[in-house]
Amino acid sequence: MMQQAFAYPFMYWVGMNTSADTDPSAVAEFSQFYSRIHVPEVVASNPGFVRGTRYELLQPDPRGDYGPQWLAVYEMDGEAAAHTYAARNDGPPEGRPRYTPGPTVWQQTQSVWRMIWRHVSSSGTASQPPHSIFMVGMNVPPDTDEAGLAEFNAFYTNIHVPEVMERSGYARGTRWELHHTFRHPQPGCPRFCAIYEADAAATQANQQRRSNPTPQPGERPLSSGPPTWEKHDTLWRLVYRRIEL
Repeated sequence: MMQQAFAYPFMYWVGMNTSADTDPSAVAEFSQFYSRIHVPEVVASNPGFVRGTRYELLQPDPRGDYGPQWLAVYEMDGEAAAHTYAARNDGPPEGRPRYTPGPTVWQQTQSVWRMIWRHVSSSGTASQPPHSIFMVGMNVPPDTDEAGLAEFNAFYTNIHVPEVMERSGYARGTRWELHHTFRHPQPGCPRFCAIYEADAAATQANQQRRSNPTPQPGERPLSSGPPTWEKHDTLWRLVYRRIEL
């Protein structure tokens, strides 16, 4: 049995774009280098990094260009690994790992996302890596107090995530809170992210559902939540396909 995805307490994201006019053969060269050389080097060169998984944007946010084309997720075994990586990144260049330069297309990529997330909660189980992931990034209102945040988190974890999973056939849902941002376009990285894992059948069904969002007969609306939940701001909704190494 393969270990489920997103099983560790911290994760580091790297999101990047290749130029839209990149030749398909160059994209293939980029992908092979990324998966077979760069990802293993990153895991081997950073204490506490356990594994890396690559994803390709399958369905962008319909409101605009919010997510990078390519996403790498590096899982870390604890907070010490997150702190060590951030300290090395912010420290002098000679203290950082050196990686293989890569092909021309690799050197010409545009870096879009770099951030570290801390695990909040998990719902459901999955014995296989996901075919795709649905990611939702959101903020609570800036004036949210401690009690309001507790209500938001309780509703999100105990009510909303299970409802989304049941409605869309997701095997597992995990919630994350931003730990450290290195790079994210304006207006900034969301504070919270939920990741829902889908197998191939659920991926296809949800793609069809998004192309025709009319509620199905007998479908119940998602539950309303406390005031902080009702006033949250969703920055992006993105679907990524896992890339087989």
